[in-house]
Amino acid sequence: MIKILIIDDHDIVRFALKSLIQVGRAGLTVDTEASLATGLASITRLRPDLVVCDMSLSDSKGLDTMRAVVSAQDSRPVLMLSMHDEMIYAEQALALGVKGYLMKERAQELLLPAIDELLNGNVWVSPQVNTYLLNRMMKRQNKQGTLRQDKQISHLSQRELEVLEKIGAGKATKEIAFDLGLSPRTVDIHRANIKKKLQLKSSAEIFAFALTRT
Repeated sequence: MIKILIIDDHDIVRFALKSLIQVGRAGLTVDTEASLATGLASITRLRPDLVVCDMSLSDSKGLDTMRAVVSAQDSRPVLMLSMHDEMIYAEQALALGVKGYLMKERAQELLLPAIDELLNGNVWVSPQVNTYLLNRMMKRQNKQGTLRQDKQISHLSQRELEVLEKIGAGKATKEIAFDLGLSPRTVDIHRANIKKKLQLKSSAEIFAFALTRT
């Protein structure tokens, strides 16, 4: 019997995902947990064949969540679910050892195909991300600047990535602050850190860079 563990801090989401899997695929057992802490304990106890985990939990968020779950799962696959823009975070997730990245808004449509791929030992991302990554791989063969860009963005923190995503969406400082629950001053500090880490000279260059990641 194949074991799947779902980690999500919303009751209705856990119920919906579990129902979707059990109705759509026979021969799977599904357990659920509501936090990273209990989820990690269940990974150790159950050794699930696959973990489906929300990227933003009440007790952990973003890259920290990915690192913890991937480490606990050892070589077994992890599928991350997220509300965050996949064009920014999917590549980060794959670099950390996550085997699949799925936007929550498309879970009903794509969850089962993603699970099938991961249980078969493959990596899964949406068709859009797959095309994007293939294009980037081709460009790397011709442009060393892309390699430099990847190295730079890897230095950004989780919050800085979130701010960069909002900048790429064309949002102003006050809008970003509202969306992320921050003060405008804190957003400006993150913007300054992004500018320094990416070696950019102006807000216009930050926006242009952000557009290449969205």
